[in-house]
Amino acid sequence: MMSAGSMPSRPEQAAMNLDQARHLRATGLSYAQIRQSLGLSASQIALIRRRLKLAKAAETRLRRKEPAMTARDLPIGQCILPPDLRKRLTAAGFRTLGDLAARLADPALPGLETLPAIGPHRVGLIRRMLEHFDLLPGCDDLKAAIEDIFPEFRDDAATSLVPAS
Repeated sequence: MMSAGSMPSRPEQAAMNLDQARHLRATGLSYAQIRQSLGLSASQIALIRRRLKLAKAAETRLRRKEPAMTARDLPIGQCILPPDLRKRLTAAGFRTLGDLAARLADPALPGLETLPAIGPHRVGLIRRMLEHFDLLPGCDDLKAAIEDIFPEFRDDAATSLVPAS
């Protein structure tokens, strides 16, 4: 985290711009309006536009493939995180956003900071993304709560809430 008087680093500033742009886009602003309100360059808004477009396309594919799937089931490789972070997380064995949320929710497991090349800034990116989808521990994650109470509903393929017979 930044101290009170310090300037954010370039990656931190880029992450903040992406979060703000995602919020502004959700409120209905155009990319030109977002660029103007955040004071971004043409290349910065182009990168943000590509990242948001890819994330939305991944969510659309997920919903089209299986309408019962939730944000928990979104593959790490298709989320809005930076490409190198996605690769590190998938190499560490995380397949979906639900896997990340479960890791953060389990007090018996060490934090994500213990993974190689994942520091506080990257953990902050992960937490903000999970917060966007209401998957952080303490958020209203109904599917996770049901799976905790009824383990028979837990499905490793994460396809539905129907118990296996």
